[in-house]
Amino acid sequence: MLRLFADHERRLVQDLCGIWDFALTPDRQTVPDEFPERMPVPGCYDAMPAHLDYRGPAAYRTWFETDARRHRLVFEGVSHIARVLVDGQPVAWHSGAFTSFHVDLPAGIPGRHELVVLVDNSFDAEASPLHYSYFDWYTYGGIIRPVALHRLPPVWIEQMTVQTQDWRAGGLNLHIAWSREADAPTEVEVVVLVDGEIVVKEPLACPEVAGSLEIPAIVPDPKPWSPAEPNLHTVQVRLGEDDLIERIGLRDVRVEGTQILLNDEPIYLAGVNRHEAHPQFGHSLPPELMLADIQWLKKLNCNFVRGSHYPQDVRFLDLCDEQGLLVWQEATSWQARPDHLSDPAFVAAQLQCIDEMVAQSINHPSVIMWGILNEAASDDPTTRPAYERLLGRLRELDPSRPVTYASHRHLTDQHFDLADIISLNIYPGWYFANLETMTDWLDNLMQGLKERGWDKKPLIFSEFGAGAIYGWHDARNGKWSEPYQAKLLDIALNWMIAQPQVAGTAIWQFCDCLSSPERATGRPREFNNKGLLDEYRRPKLAFDVVREIYARAIKR
Repeated sequence: MLRLFADHERRLVQDLCGIWDFALTPDRQTVPDEFPERMPVPGCYDAMPAHLDYRGPAAYRTWFETDARRHRLVFEGVSHIARVLVDGQPVAWHSGAFTSFHVDLPAGIPGRHELVVLVDNSFDAEASPLHYSYFDWYTYGGIIRPVALHRLPPVWIEQMTVQTQDWRAGGLNLHIAWSREADAPTEVEVVVLVDGEIVVKEPLACPEVAGSLEIPAIVPDPKPWSPAEPNLHTVQVRLGEDDLIERIGLRDVRVEGTQILLNDEPIYLAGVNRHEAHPQFGHSLPPELMLADIQWLKKLNCNFVRGSHYPQDVRFLDLCDEQGLLVWQEATSWQARPDHLSDPAFVAAQLQCIDEMVAQSINHPSVIMWGILNEAASDDPTTRPAYERLLGRLRELDPSRPVTYASHRHLTDQHFDLADIISLNIYPGWYFANLETMTDWLDNLMQGLKERGWDKKPLIFSEFGAGAIYGWHDARNGKWSEPYQAKLLDIALNWMIAQPQVAGTAIWQFCDCLSSPERATGRPREFNNKGLLDEYRRPKLAFDVVREIYARAIKR
C-alpha cells in the first residue's frame, strides 16, 4: 500500500496532484497576471526542459472546491520556499523543502477557490537557512511532493503517534492529538481498531478546542517486524466523524555496547547513502522509480539506507516498511560552519526541520535512527551547544530510537559523547592514502578511536567510496575507472566487516547525482560520480562486488 497521504476512511481527502498553471516571476511576492505555462505537481521546474538549472522564483496555480466545512491544504514538500495564497490572500509561508506543512481554511466559505503557490529555489540565508549554493548536491525547486485538500469534520485528529511498548506481546501506546470547532460536540466516541478488530471503544470528553489523549492497546495477533519478515499491522483510530489509519511494525531498536540491537538481536547494517535525485525528475521521484530503487537495493543485498541529506519522502518510507529496509532519517544539512551553528535563525530552522521530520516519520518501523548535521564543524568546541540542542530535541520527541550525526572530523571530533552511534565519513584511497596504504590508515583510525575512549559505542562508516564514470575502463585501472572503484570498495568493505566495533557501513553512494555548479571543477560531468549505479540506474562494476560482500556481512 503506497500512500500519497495519511490514510482515512471517514475524512474526505482530495488529491490535488496533476498539471498546474505555471509562470516565472520577478520575485517571490508577485502573483503574475498570466500563467502561460503548465507544470507537473509534484515536480521540479528546474528539471524540466524549459527551465533546466533555473534558479529563481516561480508561481503555480490551480483551483479547488469546498463546502461549508473547515478544510485543510496539506503540502508534503515545497522547495525551497513556499508562499501560499487562496483567492489572492496569503495564508501560509514555509521554508524547508523536504517536510510537510499545512494551512487550515475556516468553515463557512463554500465555493470554487484559486490556489496560488509562490515558490523560490534561490539561495537566501535569511529566508531559507537550510540551503546553500556550495552543497555537493543540486537542490531542485518546485512543489516537489504531493498536495491534498482535506475536509475536516467538527472534531478532527491532528496527529497519531504509535509507540511499541512490547514488541513480542503487541503492546502499544497511542498518543492522539485532536482539535475541534468551537460549536462542535463536547463529547465524541473514540474507537481503536487493530487489523480491523475493535480493541478500544470509549467516550471522550472534549470541552476545550484542542487536546490530546493516551490510549493503550494490544495487537490481537502480534507478528514482529524485521528485515527478514517485515510484518505490518494496521491501526485505525475513529474520533467521532473523523479517522486516521497508520501501518506500524512491532519492533525495538536500541544500542548496547558496540552493537545495534533489533528485537534484542545484533544486526549489521549493510547499506548505502541515497539522494532523491534523477536527471528527469529532480527530487520528485515517481512511485515507479522509488520501487525500482528499492529493488536495486534489495538486489545489492542491502538491509539499510541512509537518507542523505534530508528527510526522505514518506512514500519511500512506506516501501521500506513493506520491504524490510532499515532507514537513517536525517534533517537537512551539509557542512554547516561554526557561524551557522551559532546563528539563532539557522538553529531554529534545524529545530523546525527536526520537528516536522519526526512528526511525519515516527510511525514508520523502517526508520531506526535519527541524524543531524552531516559533516558540520563538530571539531569546534563552540558548536557544542547546537549539537546538544538538536540531539536533545530528537530525544525529547522520540526516546525510542538512537541518534547520531555523520562526522568527517575523525579523531578531532568534540561531540561523539552526545551521540548514541559514532558515524564517520571517510574516503581513504580517494582523497588521501591509496589502495596499498588504505588499510594502514584504517588501522590507525581505529587505534585513535580506542585511545580517545570512543571504542565503547557502535561505529558506522557512514560514507566512503570512489568516483567512477559509467563505462570507463582503462589499461591502468586508475581513478575514475570502474575497476578502481570496485577494487577500493572490495578492500574497504572486507576490512570493515571484520572489525567488531563496526555495526554498519553506508557506501557513498547508491547512484550518481548532480552536484552544484560551485563544485563542478572537482566533479566530472558536474555529477558526484561515486554511485554504484549511474544516474539512470545502470549498475557499475562495483555493484556485483558489493553485492557479494554484503551477502556475507548481513550474516555476520
